[in-house]
Amino acid sequence: MRMLLRVVAPSVAAASLLVLAGCGGAAVGAGGQAGGSDSLLPATVDSEVLGVLNGEEITLDDLTDRDISQLAQLRSDYYTQTHDLLEEGAVRAAREQLLLAAAAEKGMTLNQFYTSEIGIPEVSDEELQYIYDQNRGQFGGRTLDEIGTQLRRQIANQKMAQRIEATGNRFLREAEWDLTVPAYRVAIETAGHATLGPDGAPVELVVFSCFECPFCRRFDGAINRLRDDEALSGQIRLVFRHFPLRNMHPMAQKAHEASVCAEDQGKFWEYHDALWADDNISLDGLEQHARLLGLDTEEFAQCLNSGRSYERVQTDLDAAVALGQTGTPAVFVNGRYVGGAVSFEQLKAEVERELAASN
Repeated sequence: MRMLLRVVAPSVAAASLLVLAGCGGAAVGAGGQAGGSDSLLPATVDSEVLGVLNGEEITLDDLTDRDISQLAQLRSDYYTQTHDLLEEGAVRAAREQLLLAAAAEKGMTLNQFYTSEIGIPEVSDEELQYIYDQNRGQFGGRTLDEIGTQLRRQIANQKMAQRIEATGNRFLREAEWDLTVPAYRVAIETAGHATLGPDGAPVELVVFSCFECPFCRRFDGAINRLRDDEALSGQIRLVFRHFPLRNMHPMAQKAHEASVCAEDQGKFWEYHDALWADDNISLDGLEQHARLLGLDTEEFAQCLNSGRSYERVQTDLDAAVALGQTGTPAVFVNGRYVGGAVSFEQLKAEVERELAASN
């Protein structure tokens, strides 16, 4: 019997939490490009020609936006999961070597060391009953009397594995241990985009965001706390990239185009802040923000109505899709994807990690 058990202390109430990381949906972008290290093609495909129809070539550029987005997501997942596996495997191997060395120092086998130094965990009747009740659906109608002995042994094995891992981690903290698996990073174009902070800052924070996404608005609060942090603000270069989720938010595209029009007049960040403060974005509101910020309203209206800023927004959206992103915000710290609407504490920790690595 092999089961995935919810091993929780009986005194702790079990809860199921749905964590929402951001706005998501099918991104709308342009076709991808083949060739080079950024190609969406797998290494086994040596040509960007995917087929020939009546003498006409079918290439990546002919695929749908959904196809391109899924290919990019698969590529991103592959590299991310490969990195995570290498990192987890390296930690596990180092931990096992330290446990073997500790056992050898005492003249013991590993099993003897586990029994003597870590101890065999006990499983109380109360805990056994609790875990049986929590996982009742996995037992095919068998009673606790029928599977109690086997279930008790499995719970004990899981608890023992947790103790062994905790002991190995303690040994790692006490050892001279340096995890050198390089972080998976992507190259993101930042030239010509709205930035805050010094060009030579050791940490570059790139955020793909949608002005109508509530999670992006919440995350902007974390960004502002970073900007107000005297110790960190001078060491961070913030880069904003447009990622309007047009299928979900009807005013997103126009809001981003309006921010580009404001950028043309040197007031992107002021307009950016005004949009985050706007709970109900509308065309009239976009023009009102321009007026209140002292922009040339005639020039702003001409820019917005002509659609000339559309392509600049589309370029950013295409870049997000090529990175495998389907939701907002998409946050990268020095090219390393750190997630969606992460908390200020997590964002600060990621920045401090990069600063420590740069020293």
